[in-house]
Amino acid sequence: MPRALVTFQNFRMYQSNKVLLESINLSIHQFDRIVLVGENGCGKSSLLSLLKNNEERDDGSIWMAPNLKIDYLEQDPPEPTINDLLEFLLKDNQNPNLSKTKEIVEKLNLKEINLNNKLSGGEIRKIYIAKLILSESELLLLDEPTNHIDLPTIDWLEKKLLSLNKTLIIVSHDQEFLRKISTKTFWMHQSQILKREGPYDNFQNWTNEIIEAEKNKSHKLKQKIKSEKKWAIEGISARRKRNMGRLRDLNKLSKNYESTKDIVKKPLNIVLNKTNKSGLNIIETFDLSFFYDVENYNKKIFSDLNLKIRRNDRIGIIGANGSGKSTLVKILQGIYPPKTGKIKFGENVNVKYFDQNKQSINVNKTPWSTLVENGDHIDFMGEKIHVLSYLKKFLFDEKKSLQSNSTLSGGEKVRLLLAKTFLNKHNFLILDEPTNDLDFDTLNLLKMIIKNYDGTVLIISHDRFFLDNTVDKLLVFENNNRILKHEGNFSDYYEKFGLEKLKKLSNNAKNKISNKKIVSKKVTNRKKMNFKDTYDLEILPLKIETLEKELKECEAILNEKDLFKNDRKKFEKVAIEITNIKKIIYETENKWLELQILNDEINNQ
Repeated sequence: MPRALVTFQNFRMYQSNKVLLESINLSIHQFDRIVLVGENGCGKSSLLSLLKNNEERDDGSIWMAPNLKIDYLEQDPPEPTINDLLEFLLKDNQNPNLSKTKEIVEKLNLKEINLNNKLSGGEIRKIYIAKLILSESELLLLDEPTNHIDLPTIDWLEKKLLSLNKTLIIVSHDQEFLRKISTKTFWMHQSQILKREGPYDNFQNWTNEIIEAEKNKSHKLKQKIKSEKKWAIEGISARRKRNMGRLRDLNKLSKNYESTKDIVKKPLNIVLNKTNKSGLNIIETFDLSFFYDVENYNKKIFSDLNLKIRRNDRIGIIGANGSGKSTLVKILQGIYPPKTGKIKFGENVNVKYFDQNKQSINVNKTPWSTLVENGDHIDFMGEKIHVLSYLKKFLFDEKKSLQSNSTLSGGEKVRLLLAKTFLNKHNFLILDEPTNDLDFDTLNLLKMIIKNYDGTVLIISHDRFFLDNTVDKLLVFENNNRILKHEGNFSDYYEKFGLEKLKKLSNNAKNKISNKKIVSKKVTNRKKMNFKDTYDLEILPLKIETLEKELKECEAILNEKDLFKNDRKKFEKVAIEITNIKKIIYETENKWLELQILNDEINNQ
């Protein structure tokens, strides 16, 4: 059996006079890959921080193997002060490996970041991920490692962590990531840590069984208390005096029941505020382009984007960090102007934007005062309701509603921002990385909100499971500055194309592609128009016209109301057909364009 690295004995942990963990007895063994899950605010990050910093225990003890080295990736790591990236990554390692370090830097696309500029959240996290992987520590603690990083990086990180052969404790909301990594699950529930051996699969069924058993136990306890109270009321004084022990037991039963009442959670029924229905077309773009510097190819974001967003569309946006996803949604809102092209907005479109950086949360306020400055009621759905009733919809109890926002966990801040977002009227919802820091209860709440939302939704996300459960179309930022419009969810796209087209290209790779295009053009110039070329030049426009008609017919079928729900097979068949037609149109247009250029050059010689 692998040796124990950490052992908890009668361990107890408090936070703000609240017991987070009590009477914990368990061990972490060498080569364990443990996922630590639990609702927001239950103490997951606090426990990781305590392990790393070896802080004073509230009660009980934590034994650690002699000379055990621990490294910790924080949930919100600070921006590092770096003059030399390689030096920063190799620091604290007794046996630095320069070639391995350079390889990690290359894989994480860190080679070309500008250390003199303010780093993005994704760049900061990648730097700390690189340092963690290069660490010589035996135990690695990772708090939300997939936040702010793109899908190709998540895919690479999964494989890399599996190859390290180290002990891992991971906090994450990314269920696909957890499925691929875990060998054990520690569930922080009701001030306990419940342990489950084996991979993360079927975790939900396991927790549901436990909660159901606890609910039955709570119900039986309630019945017993009811019976004992009846006895206490009806019993004569003399008998009551002789049975003081029984009364004390009744008091204990009542306290135990109070602690189990939280187990029974009422099903959430979220109805969102929105304006009158928008027009059929929400936004339409025509030859939209955006770049930061026209002379610099690396600053080009996208070009010639023709996009139509219709009422009730559910669209996901995926792509590499820095590919321009957030830039696009800001252009679609009118925050940034496009460099070329134009945008046409539909009638009665009322946009609400959820910012991934949580900048609108004032840490000096409380959840209550965040929603209402004065008083205790808010306007919601045309009625005045108590602010606490509204906050309960977003899983805040009365105590948490009155605490400072500075004490909220990352996930609780996201929930508060969602509550603030949905308080106002809107019919077009744009969510930028909404799943970062969320627990599973809040993720389920958000999925339900989107499902019940009678409006249009645009979501930027790297969470594969979440995308599969919320969207049926994708805008894919590919590595050639092209945005692919894909019919279907993430799994559909991944099955057909993988993640290769999402990977960010280095400057060297871009230069090679550019050189290939130049060589290809020179070769083409030496060709002459033969009979087949002349025939294709004439016939291909007709072929494109026919294909575009077929495409419109298929899109009309796909836009039929509730087709996805009523006939999944038909939806998938038409979605695949649309993808194939678009691919043929794209190839045919390119071929015709090449022939037209060649024809023009021959005629102008």
